[in-house]
Amino acid sequence: MTRNGLFGLAIAGLLLAVTAAAAANIELVSAEDYGQDWPFKGEEMHLLCMPGNAVVASDPESGRMYPLNGTASSQAKRLGLDPLEAIWLDNPAIPGTKVSVGPLIERGLALCKS
Repeated sequence: MTRNGLFGLAIAGLLLAVTAAAAANIELVSAEDYGQDWPFKGEEMHLLCMPGNAVVASDPESGRMYPLNGTASSQAKRLGLDPLEAIWLDNPAIPGTKVSVGPLIERGLALCKS
């Protein structure tokens, strides 16, 4: 098995472990839910609350995970998270900026409380 294959399995295993440990702390969100305010390239993402209120988005197809808030960003290397910029859309209304992930961070923090 290739290094990338092993890494993918490790990420998938981490996602499964997180899901099993905190089944109530994961939610599927979609572009359909957010319309033009959807900030990601993909059509769907899993939204997770990880320990310490780290809010993470996970691509359900690839298993890749991305930090959404500062807490998750500070743990990105340890958690094996990919850079958010890889999936974060530009804001067409304001050149040079990105579509806000604020609503998803709020939704993720609500998961942390459940």
